Amino acid sequence: MSERLIEILELDGDLATGLEGDDREAALRNCVSPAVTVGAGSWDPHELDSPDPEGFGLLVLSGFLVRRVGQGGHSGAELLGPGDLLRPWQTVGQMASIPFEPRWEAISDARIAVLGASFARRAAPYPTVASQLVARAMLRARHLAVNMAIVQQARIDTRLHMLFWHLADRWGRTGSAGVTLEVPLTHKLLGDLVAARRPTVSTAIAALAKTEKVERTEKGWLLRYTA
Repeated sequence: MSERLIEILELDGDLATGLEGDDREAALRNCVSPAVTVGAGSWDPHELDSPDPEGFGLLVLSGFLVRRVGQGGHSGAELLGPGDLLRPWQTVGQMASIPFEPRWEAISDARIAVLGASFARRAAPYPTVASQLVARAMLRARHLAVNMAIVQQARIDTRLHMLFWHLADRWGRTGSAGVTLEVPLTHKLLGDLVAARRPTVSTAIAALAKTEKVERTEKGWLLRYTA
């Protein structure tokens, strides 16, 4: 569902890094774009208007998406959340030697800004905005590399514990008992993220809970400091 134009730099203040004074105020006013709301469930990005090759792509403002890629019933998964930049129309394509086409799912209601050509023109007088968006794309690649390193760990409980803390560094909230991660991570999704089967993940989660390293909460997960 489309929304009115929104001020992107007000909602994602890090994109205004390096801007000061009048330049910052002008950028806050001028860097606007439409946004869409995606309901939880399967998502086809092609339901949006035609891709805009002159734009930056889509910026996740809130909520969480999963991108799955696989063949033969086996899939790897990438978790995307607030701050991530994506261009879902860019894929390996049918011409690849081994084509892997992605499947998208919103695991919670998500709000996404459409940073098309109009936004790119509005942001052009403020080059630091573009550099921050490029940094987001690079950070996404770095996070994938970290996930690959996590998957190399031999023990599933170790993979899960490392993954939880990696995600907590991105989206967690600190508290007196630990870090709260309000992300709807099912055992099936966790399995896709750490390359393990769901029953094995359930066993490993139980082991982590027994040692008080990780606790399931009503809204997500609690990672304890002292474990």
